[in-house]
Amino acid sequence: MKFNKIIDLYILKSFLSKYFIIISGFVTVFFVVDIIDKLDKFIEHNISSNEMISYYVYTFPWFISLALPMTLLISTVFCFTLLQKNNEITALKASGISIFRISLPLFLVSIIFCIFSFYFDNLIVSDSLQKRNEIEKKLYPKKIKNYSKKNNIYYHLNNAFLSIKKYDYQTDTAYDISIQKYISADLTSRLDAKKMKWNEKTKSWKLSNIEIRNWNNNIFKFHTIKDSSFYVDDIVPAIIKKDFVNPDEMNYWELSSFIQKLKNKGLKYNRWSVNKHFKTAFACSSLIMVLFGITLSIQNPRSNFTSGVGLSIIVIFLYYLLIKVGQTLGFNSIIPPFLSMWLVNFIFLFLGSYLFINSRT
Repeated sequence: MKFNKIIDLYILKSFLSKYFIIISGFVTVFFVVDIIDKLDKFIEHNISSNEMISYYVYTFPWFISLALPMTLLISTVFCFTLLQKNNEITALKASGISIFRISLPLFLVSIIFCIFSFYFDNLIVSDSLQKRNEIEKKLYPKKIKNYSKKNNIYYHLNNAFLSIKKYDYQTDTAYDISIQKYISADLTSRLDAKKMKWNEKTKSWKLSNIEIRNWNNNIFKFHTIKDSSFYVDDIVPAIIKKDFVNPDEMNYWELSSFIQKLKNKGLKYNRWSVNKHFKTAFACSSLIMVLFGITLSIQNPRSNFTSGVGLSIIVIFLYYLLIKVGQTLGFNSIIPPFLSMWLVNFIFLFLGSYLFINSRT
């Protein structure tokens, strides 16, 4: 029992030392490539040095998240290939310890990484991307300008109907709005306002130049109000701007809440549901990558680091490619959102498990 613990610690130490070196290398490469790509834009749009530093501070967590699965795969390949080269795997097997037992500490670590990845992406990465978005608006002003306004927006509320003539995304301001309330098919009241601006502190809309018409038992009443705060049945800027909100900037729980709001309004939510399931599916890729890393190493004991890394790159490429294909199929409602994201995981998990179980242990 004590011998097994010593072996577990030895394998974990070897694996984690390689993991931190490799992920540092990946993140460094990402930084260099991104800086080279965006340097001209920083200069062109007069982005200050402090803003540039902030931009990459906010980007850093995303780079780590992006590199996590591929780093786990390559670290596992390096760890097991080195054990093979030093004949340590052979010695352990001769001592009666199977590949399954040797792999156990890495499988346990991969499960921890799955949990870490989920919370890291949803608590840190999404928040950082939201903050980075403010700087990106300066880098791509034309793109923001093209999507800054939308005309003729309509929503069905509870026994009511909301129409917006024009909406400004940059200021969260609606112009020429009308809210009509009904009982069955009978119109009971109508509210018209020249402007409706969102107040982030109070989480409500401030209406200006309001005209209110009421019909009660065939009695018509009309009055005007200059300004008033108003809550419109769970209609918030994110609902109105849904086509231009980046799901990467929303965490799992925000997406869940947002999808429920879209359901309540009778709006399409397929795209958001796909991205919600991506949050969990991608987090579980850590287990899959470790499984494939071990399998690639033990399938060919005489393989070297170069061939192991080459096979790892192929696996990573196929995984990301199929994830993107699944997203596209889910966005277009060809397959259900859950299946569009998790089917790739199921395929890789089945294939990796099959190869692992049928390998020489």
